[in-house]
Amino acid sequence: MPLVTPRRGLCLLALAALVAVPALAQTVGDCETGRAQADLDVNDVNARVFNTGSLFFGNATVAGDGYLVPKAAGLSPIFAASLWVGGKVDGELRLVGSTYADFEFWPGPLDAAGNPPTDCFLYDRIYRVSRGDVARYLDTGVATDDLRDWPAHLGAPVLDGDGVAGNYDLAGGDEPAISGDQMAWWVMNDRGNAHVNNLTLPLGLEVRVEVFAAASLALAVNQATLYRYRIRYRGSEPLDSAYVAIFVDPDLGDPADDYVGTDTTLHMAFTYNADDDDAGGLNGGYGSRPPALGFMALRTPARLPDGRDNDGDGEVDEAGEPSELYANNVFCPDGFIGPFNALGNYRCLGGLHRDGTPVTEGGDGYMTAGDTLTTFFPGDPVTEQFWSEENIDGTGADDPAGDRQMWPSFGPFRLEPGEETEFTFAIPFARGEDRLDSIVKLREAARYLQRAYDFGLFEPQRLGADFEPTLPSAFALSRPAPNPFGASASFTLTVPEGAETLRLAVYDVLGREVAVLADGMLAPGDHPLVLDGARLAAGVYFVRLQTQRQTESLKLVRIE
Repeated sequence: MPLVTPRRGLCLLALAALVAVPALAQTVGDCETGRAQADLDVNDVNARVFNTGSLFFGNATVAGDGYLVPKAAGLSPIFAASLWVGGKVDGELRLVGSTYADFEFWPGPLDAAGNPPTDCFLYDRIYRVSRGDVARYLDTGVATDDLRDWPAHLGAPVLDGDGVAGNYDLAGGDEPAISGDQMAWWVMNDRGNAHVNNLTLPLGLEVRVEVFAAASLALAVNQATLYRYRIRYRGSEPLDSAYVAIFVDPDLGDPADDYVGTDTTLHMAFTYNADDDDAGGLNGGYGSRPPALGFMALRTPARLPDGRDNDGDGEVDEAGEPSELYANNVFCPDGFIGPFNALGNYRCLGGLHRDGTPVTEGGDGYMTAGDTLTTFFPGDPVTEQFWSEENIDGTGADDPAGDRQMWPSFGPFRLEPGEETEFTFAIPFARGEDRLDSIVKLREAARYLQRAYDFGLFEPQRLGADFEPTLPSAFALSRPAPNPFGASASFTLTVPEGAETLRLAVYDVLGREVAVLADGMLAPGDHPLVLDGARLAAGVYFVRLQTQRQTESLKLVRIE
């Protein structure tokens, strides 16, 4: 839940006194905040969503903890989450996003000129459909309201069944293009009214949202939900140096004993319990064997050129190269260092403290003697290697537990007027034998979700199709041994039958390729590989396996 501190309260009072809402040169509306909501509940998750940019936290009926998993237990690992986008238009900062109030997205699309609806109330609706709804309609001829009214005219996706492109005729054979087994869809924009949270001009964004889930025998899928934002930029000048992010307030049962971390190899921010007994919380705690939960990116906007091979495919700055997890700022959301305003928020999205100071390894990340980073706690809490809340100062000391917030962001990227980009993420959940084993299981769940997404498990299919295909055998990369390593580290790469071209390379923490262990086609079977450490400096490295449909990364540490 929100961290309300005297520092933040004073910042907000000072900001209100000193900064007025700028005169809006662009057209904005006078829309009221959207009131629509819907529950995604087809699998072992109940996720309540809103059309305000906020997730799981929306109005008087849901004041937090609107995400329950396992569903029947009624336990919540998340208090609130929300979409943020920030960038510059002709050098001027624009930002949209909120935490718990003053939401800056409103219902409805933007027109071709970038203007909001004259009456957003007409679009204040979330459409929820499922494959079960379609099956019942085909069997009985009775359609739910959302199935009947599916808003293809607003851009909601359709599986064509009548041979007429661009329309939606349910009786003629058209169906909603449902990702997974159940999907909620809505459209929102950031010009429906003034931005009173960030106090900037709007960006001119129209966002078409798909939230979906699938029921599955695979626990990783059955306890996960996915979120796809199709972001269309309707501004008149390019949007540059932009980031997209998710603000997350994870209350893992009892919010008072949480930790957070970053797994850059999985593009994931995650939360876990600081001890093996999670007791208390609004709806009760998870008890023994507390779980772990993550926010992981599945698809991100194309990154601006940076001279790095961000996707590990052997090419540097190729067209459309996706952005990695650029930052995960832990202390920024509650105004830990510096003013709580648009500039401070934008700095946080870019991996800095609010006052512009770089994040550095160790302690609270503020002006410590460690290396400069953009993500908090990128170390491995299971092995206590590198900086994590299990190893806060390099000596293995634990961080005091408490309520946490995260802000994973992706970018920077650029959008031209009329251009569209996509940001898709998943929320994996896992429960192991203890709190640290839950992190191990969470990583396994995240890798399974990435493979399932890459192989089209969640893609829309007409009723009667084999919805959950058997995932092809995966490449397997063993853990490096030893780790940490000195002279060398050994791996075993297992190649399945019918495998495609692969590349196995080693990168430093700046994303620079320092070694290639395999490149091209390998015969099926086990392949022992050795990384020579003689020419590598001491530090943290990542081994990344990249194939056409699979990405696998491991972290290792070189010591003298």
